[in-house]
Amino acid sequence: MSTEEQIQGKLSLDSISEYYDKNKNNVMIAGIALIVIAAGIYYYNSIYKPELELEAGNSLFMAERYYGSDSLTKALNGDGVNLGVIDIADEFGGTKAGNTATYLAGRILLDQGKFEEALDYLNDADLDDQLLSTQAIILKGDCYSELEQFEKAGDKYMKAANANENIMTTPYALSKAGLAYEEAGEYSDALEAYERLRSDYSTFRVADKVDARIARVTAKKAAK
Repeated sequence: MSTEEQIQGKLSLDSISEYYDKNKNNVMIAGIALIVIAAGIYYYNSIYKPELELEAGNSLFMAERYYGSDSLTKALNGDGVNLGVIDIADEFGGTKAGNTATYLAGRILLDQGKFEEALDYLNDADLDDQLLSTQAIILKGDCYSELEQFEKAGDKYMKAANANENIMTTPYALSKAGLAYEEAGEYSDALEAYERLRSDYSTFRVADKVDARIARVTAKKAAK
């Protein structure tokens, strides 16, 4: 190392030392703040969140039992002792069980004819499960259909059909998309849904009706 480099190195060290002497209180405060933040993150992820998940799951258990037995009002609002899915969604919204409760609240509100409220809950549900997430999109389409916003409904059904292609939900979503687009007068989109249903899911339960639907929409499109 040259003499000039040694001098520059000493000057750099002196500058750092001088800066620390002048700002050591701020440096110490910043260091403590970083330690506190790191400890907070560790506590949240390792201790608080798992406990919250457990509490949310326990709360959801009874609400799911009520839902499974068609006691929808108790599932939604609770029974006076156990929380319903609306309260679980509000109190535990960031947990997996809380998001499941949010989804169930949307589903129940849809069944009760409260379509705008149902949409709010379904839009808020952040679901990890692909099948449940796809079902939530289909339910949003159902809400829009009930509100007679058929093009939006068709778009949701197609989103569901493309989100997680499988034999359980995709043909169901395609069938709904075709009907919604047909109702909206979007005949090209309806044909696309029906033709995909016919070609890819010929064993689906309404497959025998698809040819008639295609013929009907083709005629409507020609007359438009």
